Amino acid sequence: MKSVRQPAAAAVQENSIRVDTDKLNKLVNLSGELLISKIRLHEVTKNLAHKVRAQKGLPESFNSMINDLEILNKNIDFLTSDMQVEMMKVRMLPVSYLFNSFPRAMRDLAGEKAKEIDFEIKGETTQLDKAILDQLKDPLMHLLRNAVDHGIEEAGARKALGKAAAGKITLAAYQEGSQVVISVSDDGKGVDVRRVKEEGVKKGIIDKRRADDLAEEQIFQLLFMSGFSTMKEVSETSGRGVGLDVVREAIVKLKGQVDVRSVPGKGTSFIMRLPLTLAITESLLVAAGNDIFAVPIDTVIETIRLNADDIKTVETKEAVTVRGVILPLVRLNDIFGLPRKGIFEKRYVPVVVVQSVEKKVGLLVDELVGRQEIISKPIGAPLNNVKNISGATILGSGKVILILDIPAIIDSAEGVVIRRPVSVPRIVQKTKKKRTILLAEDVLTTAMLEKNILESVGYSVVIARDGKEAFERSKQETFDLVITDVLMPRMDGFELVTALRKDNLYKDIPIVIVTTRENDADKHRGLEAGANAYILKSEFTSEGLLNTLDRLLG
Repeated sequence: MKSVRQPAAAAVQENSIRVDTDKLNKLVNLSGELLISKIRLHEVTKNLAHKVRAQKGLPESFNSMINDLEILNKNIDFLTSDMQVEMMKVRMLPVSYLFNSFPRAMRDLAGEKAKEIDFEIKGETTQLDKAILDQLKDPLMHLLRNAVDHGIEEAGARKALGKAAAGKITLAAYQEGSQVVISVSDDGKGVDVRRVKEEGVKKGIIDKRRADDLAEEQIFQLLFMSGFSTMKEVSETSGRGVGLDVVREAIVKLKGQVDVRSVPGKGTSFIMRLPLTLAITESLLVAAGNDIFAVPIDTVIETIRLNADDIKTVETKEAVTVRGVILPLVRLNDIFGLPRKGIFEKRYVPVVVVQSVEKKVGLLVDELVGRQEIISKPIGAPLNNVKNISGATILGSGKVILILDIPAIIDSAEGVVIRRPVSVPRIVQKTKKKRTILLAEDVLTTAMLEKNILESVGYSVVIARDGKEAFERSKQETFDLVITDVLMPRMDGFELVTALRKDNLYKDIPIVIVTTRENDADKHRGLEAGANAYILKSEFTSEGLLNTLDRLLG
């Protein structure tokens, strides 16, 4: 029996081998370089085959050699692809590699703060690149400390609120497409939005007049400003907000995104979206002027071709309606000051709809080149500080192209949308007195664009993110007109109109529905509920909206 067991034990030992991380990284980099060479070989083979077959009278041996070359090219393509997959698997580890180091630290923190903590880990088998995992320990530890120190209430306070004495903190991971989502959630007191706005105004980060116009997700982004904190005293453990700028910087360096969701009294969640690997990514290549750029495919929602006449301008900001959703447009040529390519008179223009967190913009380009796997390389000085660029790569032709930093581009575009207009168009003369409008719209981009249109002609606008919030605001003050979407959480537009018409204060106030719901039954239902006008987003224009409001308000 003993002689049988010894080889089995030896066999188990031979199933694994320690490999230096630097050696593994070099192999991954070499596989990336091989990918570039493979793409180059494919281009050369295709061009050569085209030229040879276009020539007449060449010996048959030439065609035979081309056929052999094409077969060899396909074989190398398969082998290279298989090698890439296997190399990625080698560097992939379950997140438990990192997550299992946190339970003990959480017990120590809970004991130090005299709090009861129920710490739960979910999705520990989710796979992620070791190079990314190694960079996540400090950001995650900071978020977990925040949750213990300032997220979870004392046991007595929790009981008084009807909560369990032990606060729940969850560290979770799961794969979503080609991304891994990691979240740190607690069931504590949540983020105090009012105090965040006050602190933002106090530190001069935002203007006092603008603070009331910010949507929740914009307010939460203030937490990531350097040195921002709502805590009067910062403990040794953490401070809610202190160091969150470092957390975001770490996630951005990993080509990820971080978002915050919080409900007062219910808790807070920090949600991080990260690529599976930093080595090889699939991208959409687009052209602007004479240059080509790479758009990470994870940020692309769709590509469309627009009629140039559909592009509208509101206070120097271009926007377009796509299937009922109003999107701000960003011209790639304008971002980098490039000349526009092609025939200016052509009727249709290509647009890439990209997304970061919950924000979307349309990226207007000169040409869609195609999809391609790329190897992202960092940019050295002096280009490493160029805005809206996250890296560079080499195409099969040997051309070096830049990779777009989509989150940065979207943030810039969002800033333009919410900025107050600096000039007042001629139509403002029609407005005899300042009217206040209640706007119920759950899509931030649409809400901000409509708000910009209305404020440009002198209206004062209050935004509500759903029907219920709008109805609550209507009880706090009286508005001269109400604009509402239909599809909204908690209370839809039809229900809001019905509820407002039951209130004597809003019995005769004009109400306008702006929606994607196009069928006749919905139109009839909206007007029957009490709406004075029903506008389709697919036919939305700023002129049409303003003319309708002028007619209703007199």
